[in-house]
Amino acid sequence: MNTTRRFHLMACALGLATAGCPSDSPPGDADGTATGGISATLGSASATEPTTGSTEPGTVTLEGSETATATTELADTSAGTTDPSTGTSSAETTAQTTADPSSSEGSSTSFDVIPCDVAEAVLEPVPPNIMLVLDKSGSMVINAWDHDANGATPEITRWNSLYQVVDFVTTTFDAQINFGAVLFPAINATSTYNINGCITGGTPDIGIAANNSAAILAGIPAAGEANIFGGTPATAGVTVARTHLLAQNPANPRALILVTDGAANCAADAATNFERFEVYDDALPALVATTWTADGIPVYVVGIDVDDVVSGVVVDGSPDSTNTYDALNEVAVAGGQPLPGMEQFYQATNQLELQDALEGIIANALSCTVPLDPEPAFPELLEVLIEAMMVPEVNDCATEDGWVYTNAGGPYDSIELCGSWCDALKDAGTVTAEYYCEPG
Repeated sequence: MNTTRRFHLMACALGLATAGCPSDSPPGDADGTATGGISATLGSASATEPTTGSTEPGTVTLEGSETATATTELADTSAGTTDPSTGTSSAETTAQTTADPSSSEGSSTSFDVIPCDVAEAVLEPVPPNIMLVLDKSGSMVINAWDHDANGATPEITRWNSLYQVVDFVTTTFDAQINFGAVLFPAINATSTYNINGCITGGTPDIGIAANNSAAILAGIPAAGEANIFGGTPATAGVTVARTHLLAQNPANPRALILVTDGAANCAADAATNFERFEVYDDALPALVATTWTADGIPVYVVGIDVDDVVSGVVVDGSPDSTNTYDALNEVAVAGGQPLPGMEQFYQATNQLELQDALEGIIANALSCTVPLDPEPAFPELLEVLIEAMMVPEVNDCATEDGWVYTNAGGPYDSIELCGSWCDALKDAGTVTAEYYCEPG
């Protein structure tokens, strides 16, 4: 649909066009009141014409504060002047002379449809609900790393880097994402070689909410905190996050991001302390697979400086004879979001890579579903724009670039952006929906 078609009746009523006008009066009631979504008395309409020789839009103002823009090519005469021999304005003359006499539509002033009650709406996508499942084990402070890939600067703890990255991503995406966070183990976990080193809360440390960055940063240990203890009960952390996500509004897309520097232990069915800490908890990939395949919640896996080696048999609080690199690859595949190639989880060897990984994951998880408020009265006439670029309506979002109604047969209360237009929406943050009605 050409966007210059939007003001047919108003252009006709004001003398800005004659060709293509349905009659001497607009469709509607006998008293001259226009129908099609805007109620206006034509005698109360006014217009401003654009500068001579330009194609800049003039404005048409109707009673009821509805303002529309129509584009009219004007002859090279003074705007708004009147031909004394004919009594017609330059705008009227141009509109008459540029119309194709053999067609029912003029070449520059032809309009087919008029705006509805809501002529235009700027709309935002549905905010996804994302749970951050964060490793708060003792190794996150015991092990320092070259966070900035600069050997000349002092190393900092992995937790320090993780806190800073969480600060960055939650602040950056605060208006677009509903964040929540789970720590594993809990803040009150101890460094003792018993169940107290595996304590994980039964509810999230910070529940899902809009504009939640400040609450998350206040609810996790500070960047410089050194008193961080415990094992790696990743399965318990994912369980809490999954349960919480399932309790949220299903209309919001959901995702879970697991960030860890080690292999999971602290198995729920461990009978001894040795089994609790020195045996890999293989319940984690099974749980993650269920979260993805049964619940439809994608699980992204981020590893912090993970070596591709098999651990020794040592009583050290970490799983024996376990390759953490392979274990995280397995979990990443189970979560439905593996990277291509041999390294299928997001590997971060410094803070810069950690930030890139989380930023990329969160950007990828942004929604391309946009609620339509209000729902269009004429779904077939809806037009969608992103930053003034017209988005084509398509039939298959999986194979085409454009937009589709989320429910092909109605209700027409949301649309989905597809392919490259989905990426464009993520960059722009909003779409513009233009609502139209059939004239008459």
